[in-house]
This record gives sequence, C-alpha cells and structure tokens, in this order.
Amino acid sequence: MTEERNAMDRPPYPRIGELYRALAGALDTKGKDRAVDRLAREGEFDWTLLPELREGLVMRPIRDATDDAFAGVLARFVDRVHAGYLDLVAKVPLDSLNRDDALPLLVEHYFAYEGAGLLLDIKEKFGGPDLMVLLDLEKHPLAVVLDWLNQHSGVDLVRTVFPDSTGEDRSDRELISSWTSGGQIPDLASIKRVARVVWERAGDAGRQRAPALRHWMVVARALCWFQRESSLPIRTLMGRHLLAGLPELDLGHVLSVANHREGVRFSALKMPALQLYEDLKRTTPKAPGDQGRIRERLDAFEQLAKVIDPEGRTRYHRAWLYGRWHALSARFDEALDYYEEAVELAHYRAGDQEKQIVEETMVLAALVGNQKALLKRLKHRAVAFGLFVEPRGDAVIEDWEVEHLRRELPRLFPPHGMFPEAPEQKVAPMAIPMIAAEDLDRLAPDLRNPDRVRTVCSADGQRLRRPQLHFFVSLGRVDDVQTLLDRGASVDQLDASMGSALLCALQRFDSKGDRGPLDVILQRHHAKATLDSVTSRKRHTALISAVRSGAPDIVEALLAMGATADQRGMIENVTPLYCCITFLGLLGAPRRQLPVMQESVRREHMRRYGVLGAGTFGDAQSPFANDGNPRHQRIHQELKAAIDANQFEKLSEPKILRMVESLLRSGANPNVAHDHPVSGRTP
Repeated sequence: MTEERNAMDRPPYPRIGELYRALAGALDTKGKDRAVDRLAREGEFDWTLLPELREGLVMRPIRDATDDAFAGVLARFVDRVHAGYLDLVAKVPLDSLNRDDALPLLVEHYFAYEGAGLLLDIKEKFGGPDLMVLLDLEKHPLAVVLDWLNQHSGVDLVRTVFPDSTGEDRSDRELISSWTSGGQIPDLASIKRVARVVWERAGDAGRQRAPALRHWMVVARALCWFQRESSLPIRTLMGRHLLAGLPELDLGHVLSVANHREGVRFSALKMPALQLYEDLKRTTPKAPGDQGRIRERLDAFEQLAKVIDPEGRTRYHRAWLYGRWHALSARFDEALDYYEEAVELAHYRAGDQEKQIVEETMVLAALVGNQKALLKRLKHRAVAFGLFVEPRGDAVIEDWEVEHLRRELPRLFPPHGMFPEAPEQKVAPMAIPMIAAEDLDRLAPDLRNPDRVRTVCSADGQRLRRPQLHFFVSLGRVDDVQTLLDRGASVDQLDASMGSALLCALQRFDSKGDRGPLDVILQRHHAKATLDSVTSRKRHTALISAVRSGAPDIVEALLAMGATADQRGMIENVTPLYCCITFLGLLGAPRRQLPVMQESVRREHMRRYGVLGAGTFGDAQSPFANDGNPRHQRIHQELKAAIDANQFEKLSEPKILRMVESLLRSGANPNVAHDHPVSGRTP
C-alpha cells in the first residue's frame, strides 16, 4: 500500500504548484508563501490561487527588484509555460512512467528548451553577455555577468563602488567574490542592494549599467540555483538548444515513446486491460451473465497487476474499471468510492483519459448526493485545466450545476448499456432546455396568497418553482398580473434563480414583442436589489435585457428607478454600455451577425443553457451541428442566422445612441475593462 501511495503522491508529471515553487526558489521570491507548498503537495485545491501565484509569488517581487520591462518578459514566459505545460499534461498519458523516469525527459526537452528561449528573449530586448559563455559549466554565471558589465562600462564596477579594503566595502567585495566563485548564491535583496550602490557610486557608467546588472544577476542567480538543485546539467542542456537554433520539438512524441518503451514491462496486463475496457463500455448492450463473468476477470486482472506492477503505476486503470463495473451494476455509491480513487491517481498521469474520469466521477457524485466537497475539489481542478470557465461569485459549484450533472447520467450510463442484472434505477431523464407543461395555461391565480410560490412540472420531469406573479407575467396574462399586484403581490420577490417578475416581463417583450405585462410591472416601485439582480444560471439582468430589446424608454425607466448603470451580466460578464457599443459596431457590418465567442465562453453557454447533447463540460457535439449530416448542419446555420436577424431587427443606430447617452448620464464607465472577446477591451 505504501508503494501505491507513493505512485499517487508523486505522479510522473510535476504538479503546477511544484513548478511555481521551483521558479520562486530560483528567483528567491517565495518568502513565506504556504499556498504554493500545498499546491505542490495536493494539486489544484483552489483555482483562485493560481493567478495570484503568477503575480504575488513571481511578478510583483521581480518587478520591485528590477523594472516593469524585465518583469513583463518574465510574465510572458510564465504564461506560456503554464498554458503549454497544462496542455501537455492534459493530452499525453504517462501511465507507465514514474517521476524518476519522466522528470529528466521533461527537463531536457521542455524546461531547458523554454529556459533557453527566455534567455534569448532577455538578451534581444536588453542586451547581455554571450549566452554560450554564460551557460559554460567551466565558468560561473555571476562572474560572466560582471566581466561583461566591466567590459562594456570600461571600469571595474566592484572596485569602483567598493573601493576601500576595510569595513563594509571589504565585506561587500568578499561577498561578491563568494558569489562569483560559487561559494554562495546571492539572495534577491542583496542583488537589489548591490545594483543600488552601483547606481549611486559608479557615476554615468553605473547609472547606465545598473539596470542590466539587476536583470542579469537575477538570471545568473536562477541558473546557479537550478544547477545546485538538479542532478541534470541544466546549463548544458540549455546551451544545446541554443546551438541547435531552438528547433520546434515534438515533446508529446518523445514522452509517448518513453512511455511505450517502459510499458513493455507491463505487457502481460495490456490485453486483459483492453478486453475489460471493451467489455465495460458504458453504451454497449450487455448479455445476461456478463456481470458475473466480467467481475471474475476483473478480480483476476487485479491480482495479476499486483504482481507485475507492485508500485501501482497502473492502479488508476484498475480503480476506473472497478468503478465502471459497479456503475453498470447500478451500485452507484460503491462505484463512486472507486472513481474517487481513480480520479486522484489519474491526476498528472492519465493524459486525455483524465477528463473522462473527472466527468464520470462528477456525474456519479451529483447522483449519489451529499458530495459537495468532492464536487468542489474536482471543479477547482477542472477550472485550472480549462474544462470550465472561472466561476463568478463565492460558490465554486452552484445548485443548478449539481442538477445538470445529475441529469447527465442517462447520457453517460444509458439504460441499454447497464448489466441486465442491475436493478432499474429511477433517475431523472436528460432535460430539454425549456419547460413544456400542458396545464400551464390552465393555471389560476391564488388571490388569497398573492406571493404564493407555485410549482409547474413538465413531461421530462423538470420542476419549476416560482412566485405565481412570475408565471402570469411570462404567460402575458395582464389582467391576472394587475389583480395580483392590486392584492399586494410583491414585485421584489425573486425566484430560486434570482429572477424577478420584471425580468420575466422584459423577456416576454424581447421574445414576443408583448409589452402588456411590462407596462403594468413598471408602474410599481422596485427595490435596487431587484433591479440589479443577476440570475444564477444564465446571468440575465433587467438592464441588459432592456438593452437587447432595443427599447430606450425602458432603459431610461430602469435607470430612473435606480438600476446600476454598470451592473454586469450575461455569461460574458459584460456591462450594458458594452452591449450597446457592440451592437452599434455590428449594425454597420456587411454581414450582421453576433460575434464569434471565445471557445471557453461558447462551452459555458452550451452548459448553462442546457443545450441537448452538450455534455458535462459543454464541449460535446450538438446533434444540430453534426458535420456528418448536411441537413442538420443547414438547420443549425439557418437557426443561428434567424436568431441573429431577430436581434438586429429590434435595433437601430438612433435607439442605441439614445441608450448609450442614458447609461453615460447615469454613471456608466466607458473605460471599464472586459474579458470578452479579448482581455482588456473597453466600450
């Protein structure tokens, strides 16, 4: 068991927290940050820490020690390596390798390669010493840096700024001598102090060379640290990449070849494992008796694996297969125990299989219930790897997401793929993205309880609970709306998704052009919290809905009642002013269509709008966009064109400009930055 725990505790790929910790160690920026240590041990337990790692652990102290330009070069390097590394981990499995096998390959073919590219970028931007000399193992990096600076300044900077042979000058000269001889590695504070003294004492030459001194002493310190901490000749490897001209590398191929070569030792497990994966496919019909026969082979496979793989490198496969067997037997509680083990063992090991394991684990956790902690842990990890967009607000996983996951079970584990011996399960079917209830038109208002919350059930099992006022507004039944308001129904009563009667009225006007309920609702005073409410799943707001409807008078009415002009909404997290300017720009386009979304935002739309077949992460192929069926593709394209045309029919330049003017007069900020379609764009 200890050996199997080691396989999980030190996966073949170092965790992203380990990379940040190593970089902070090399740059001497770690300080007392404990979050990075926990990320290095456990993985992505909190996705919100990752952006702060970049800024607080690396960029801020380097910016303080050097300058914005140097920190900017380093920031681009960190962003590139962070994204590229997670992409590699998510695609290339290393299920035959351990850390000792994988790390030398990663250092030689990835980290040393990227580090060499960084040195080249720094030299191209700021100038610097000969990089091949800097990377020569026979020379000390700090000595190379000082020699280069002395040659270009025409003076010996150390003797110039520390001239005395006694006192502090002597101590500083001895300290620098210790650095250049390899006796010790300078800390960041000492680098800052020496550069400051050079600036103050070395005249024009010092002022010219002090920035370069800071830049290259930081670089030299990092090279010394990596050389000390690694058993591999990091500088030699970087030099080889530079001599070769930094050719494009197929790292995935290098790792896959090594994984295959090492996997020969587990060859006796290959065919039994492939047969079990085939037998335990989620969607293929099973025959009577398969449940028992497959379990016998699974147990035999487990015993064989313990002999051939005592270290547990392939353990996640076995846990996953056992989880599948239990799930196909409708033993979902027991299945989740195995899946939880599989998902931990697969992290930083299973490559493209990890996404599938995470998906099945999350769906089972939602079905079993009372698994919010597990779901949060997996959501944090999935966000860090780009499977979900970053959550907004305090809730990492919201109630609607749990229900969404639960309803994915029939897609992942359809009834026809279960073992015939499995008991029939009463699980919710996949939901259609709308409420279709035949008795909705027959709903009568309860005038004795005007704020009563009513429940409407649809044919696919969905239950929609709302204040009855919301239902009658959505149905356009103006007389019932007026009667309920006269009886004291509150317009500030929100439903479970934070939707208001006002929003229901705006959506009816937007979709059907019916202003009747809206005109009645607008006659009532609304609390500011109601005007600014944002629905939890689709992030609708009243003010953005009014903008999209193309009705300046409604926008003005909401602002006059106290709606916040910059209240963000929609899945793209935009302001009303941003929406207006976006539409204004599109009005003059030759082909008026809504802009293409970022891929991550598109997936989030699919997920939050419950598009059929979009899957857990919103990236499954919609049946209406099936490239293999031209008719489906035409339907998809024509539907999108009709939606876009309907949107623009409501808008005109005078209407938009009037809404823009109203928003600006009410305090909308034209300089507020947005992340969609690119980060930093403003109205």
